[in-house]
Amino acid sequence: MARARLLIALYLGGAAALVPLSTPRRPVRASVALRASAEVLDAAKNQVDGFRQSHGGHSPDELKQLEAAIASDADTPEIGALMYELLCASLLDYDRDESDENKLVPSPTAGQPIPKDAPGLVDVMTNLYVYGIRMIPSGFIDVDRCKQIVEERLAKRVGMSGAELDEWLDVPDMGVE
Repeated sequence: MARARLLIALYLGGAAALVPLSTPRRPVRASVALRASAEVLDAAKNQVDGFRQSHGGHSPDELKQLEAAIASDADTPEIGALMYELLCASLLDYDRDESDENKLVPSPTAGQPIPKDAPGLVDVMTNLYVYGIRMIPSGFIDVDRCKQIVEERLAKRVGMSGAELDEWLDVPDMGVE
């Protein structure tokens, strides 16, 4: 009779029927790094140093935020996202200094809409877009954060939505959901 009850319980409730109701269930925790890897921290520090050298001491908010994340030993996706934001700012909000081609200076039109027909813009946008997407599988940035940056920093600058930017750049599907 006990065997029959066990079989019925298994049939009706599956293997969960074997667990007493009084057993507390523990939450499943994903294994998430609480700090950035040494390689990511080194890359971030190198980006900060390179930015400072090439941008004439200018310190935009993106640079300050990345430095703060490095100092607080933030996790890899946070540092990666801030690195990506600094790269976007560097390529979209700075121009070559007319007196020193190795130096970049803040663009007089920084943060303003960029005409879609601006010379070289499609290449710059495509490179930034693909760079961000390639960071995702490596765990350097979360998908949602990457989408947010693409929409705010790239698409918005040319007056488009994220979907419109995808179509305009015509980047092949890279298999990232």
